[in-house]
Amino acid sequence: MQKKNDFLILGLDIGGANTKASLILFRNLEIIKSDSYVEYFPFWEKNLNDIPKMLKRIISNLIDKNGYTLNNVLNIIITITAELSDAFQTKKEGIFTILNALEAVFDRERLKFITNRIKFVDYETAKSDYSSISATNWVSTALFLGKFISDCILIDAGSTTIDIIPILKSVPVPQGKDDISRLINHELIYTGGLRATIPSITHHVPYKGKDIRVSFEKFALISDVHRILNHISEKDYINDTADNRSKSLYDCYARLSRVICMDIETISKQDLNLIANYIYQKQLDIIKKEIRAFMNNLIIRFKEFKGKPKFVITGLSADFLIRNTLQNLGFRNILSYEEITSIPNHISSSAFAVAGAFYYQL
Repeated sequence: MQKKNDFLILGLDIGGANTKASLILFRNLEIIKSDSYVEYFPFWEKNLNDIPKMLKRIISNLIDKNGYTLNNVLNIIITITAELSDAFQTKKEGIFTILNALEAVFDRERLKFITNRIKFVDYETAKSDYSSISATNWVSTALFLGKFISDCILIDAGSTTIDIIPILKSVPVPQGKDDISRLINHELIYTGGLRATIPSITHHVPYKGKDIRVSFEKFALISDVHRILNHISEKDYINDTADNRSKSLYDCYARLSRVICMDIETISKQDLNLIANYIYQKQLDIIKKEIRAFMNNLIIRFKEFKGKPKFVITGLSADFLIRNTLQNLGFRNILSYEEITSIPNHISSSAFAVAGAFYYQL
């Protein structure tokens, strides 16, 4: 039963591949109860008329399941990154399509959106300034963390991309505000724990003492590599496979074998394990190079980050992509976003964060 000082808030991170939702009950600046739900909803494969149906499934699996109704929810706080999907011709079309779907399901007066100017706006403002709400999940995770740690570097490693956000005096202070400026400034790395293709990481792999050029087909994904290396479980493998077969180890090995035009009957698992490890190291090399460039720029801008900076990591691939890389670079002060903020899981951290950041600004 809700009390007078209770605030029930729904946070949504609408991504191009995964839509993450978190329902949080706040009372007197404390989280009393929370739950989360993630739906794999690849916009590029879906009928865009199905977006409202997906939002209604969130209501069913998160709000209804916890004994609430939509009327109990004070606000729906949203961050959007799906506008970049090639389901849309332009980002404007993507934002407007998603806004229309949200309005069809929720009361527009309850909708609030995080902007790249680090503030929350209503539905009308979001529609009139659509670019300000594009690709903003990094803002919410950083803004929420700033309530707990004043100075740190947040790294959020997800299924598709890695966000690097410096936080100074509890406020995110990135150089970039949109995707392209963040790419330029090494604050956005377009690789992740699940959906990266093999040729985006390396053009060659070792086989029988030779350096073999890989096929430029979508035969396998990095999720197959991380499944083989036991970095993720079958349950963690939440994206579609490259061939629409299962996520079993057998099928992961079979997909990886095709990268050099072989199959599971003509290459040994030992050779495939060597290839998987090689690809993993190449992915770490990419991340290491980007973090080093980011840190060089950051120290020039803010001397506060010289010496022994504090890193906070989150996301489904944080431990096997980021922690290892930071340690290899000589950094040791590495903390967990979930432990600091008491967010219950790393996969939905952005959805929890956008709801939490809004509540703490009320």
